[in-house]
Amino acid sequence: MAALSSNLDNTDKLVKENKALKHKVDTLEKEIMLLKKSIYDLSVKFSSSSNQRVISPFVIDSGDVSQDNCGEINLENSTSGNNAHEIHREGRTFHPKFEFKGHGGAVYAIQFSPCGKMIASGSFDKTVRLWDTILLQKEQACLKGHNLNVSDVCWSNDSTSILSGSYDQTCKLWEIETSRYIHSFECEGFVQCIMFNPADNNVFASGTSRKILTIMDIRKPDNALKFKNDGMINSLYICRDGQNIITGDSNGYLKTWDIRAGSALQSFLNESTKKPISCVAVSKRGHGNDEEPRYMAVNSYDNVIRIYDRGIEPPKTQLKLIHILKGYKNKGWPIKSSYFFGKDYQYSTQRLTYDIYDDSQMDSADHVVYEKDKPLEASLLLATGSADPYAYLYNVGGPEETGELIQRLEGHTDFVYAVDFHPFEPILASCSADCIIKIWAPNAKGKKKG
Repeated sequence: MAALSSNLDNTDKLVKENKALKHKVDTLEKEIMLLKKSIYDLSVKFSSSSNQRVISPFVIDSGDVSQDNCGEINLENSTSGNNAHEIHREGRTFHPKFEFKGHGGAVYAIQFSPCGKMIASGSFDKTVRLWDTILLQKEQACLKGHNLNVSDVCWSNDSTSILSGSYDQTCKLWEIETSRYIHSFECEGFVQCIMFNPADNNVFASGTSRKILTIMDIRKPDNALKFKNDGMINSLYICRDGQNIITGDSNGYLKTWDIRAGSALQSFLNESTKKPISCVAVSKRGHGNDEEPRYMAVNSYDNVIRIYDRGIEPPKTQLKLIHILKGYKNKGWPIKSSYFFGKDYQYSTQRLTYDIYDDSQMDSADHVVYEKDKPLEASLLLATGSADPYAYLYNVGGPEETGELIQRLEGHTDFVYAVDFHPFEPILASCSADCIIKIWAPNAKGKKKG
């Protein structure tokens, strides 16, 4: 009896230990999942190195990370939260055409090449990948070299090289023809955004979590110009003249910097509660048009995109708010947007006597009557990612337009971090935390003929 009692006691003890171990395993699994979904360790590292408590506005969703899988291609209804009416026109809506798979982590950055033939993408898997969008429609190269997630990518103006920015505090330059790594540039803080100077392929700008705006000449990397901001620089745009830079920061300010003067010329608060800005997107003016674009979209953590009219002489003229776009989700996530400008896609079906794109056909009086009495054909579209599995498409053709939601693009299964329009065709690329890149376009009859 004593032996039996002892065995029962041992069994009970083993059962309790087993339950305790199972509870520990469950707890550890939950912790691992949380670790995979954050970069808290990076924030701690940054805070300790800078001796200040800094919380990045960009919360990154990782997913499983692998660098060994290089590329393959495979060909719910809800209402938006802004009372915007989603409108579908036959032949005018965008449809998924094909998708790229290959990244082993969430894809945060995407950009068409200026020639329109390729796409570059940056991911949590620490790689930059190049995709052929025209002939082969598959991955062309997998560029490895970063030690942490790639936060932004940018093509050179001639489509021959690409720049990548990363949370490993470097920007790296790559040659496209050979997929060769050229040079690495050290930065102060996590690189949040990068862009080549439109006027000079040898110059680029970067913004970082340590509130530094850097202008770097790749021929003289030791002589970089650095400007100190009072907030983390989350997005930037270099004007066509190459002398002015617009930044959006974690304090909710849009600032215009004069490179020659070495200081900020303008400071503009995007919204009164000072929510961080995640993206500054400027309208594209069509293939071969080098004029400074007039309209600018600003994504903010208050789940609102504000469209500004920059006036006839940007960036000298004051910004004028013309649209407030809602319905997508942005709070706490690095969501990016993109413009499309061109005659190839016309949202309105109304035919007009004059061509708005050729002012030589009308005098000023005709132009006034046109804008006042007839609605402008909306060939200016804005697409945005969202902190849900959708991309959103808005009509933002000008002050007379409504800024209406045209379409919610459904197909991704996780957050859509960024979108980018083709430089001169109505083709949209989107990238997501589901590790997939999707290509969208209207049906053939949605294109204007002739």
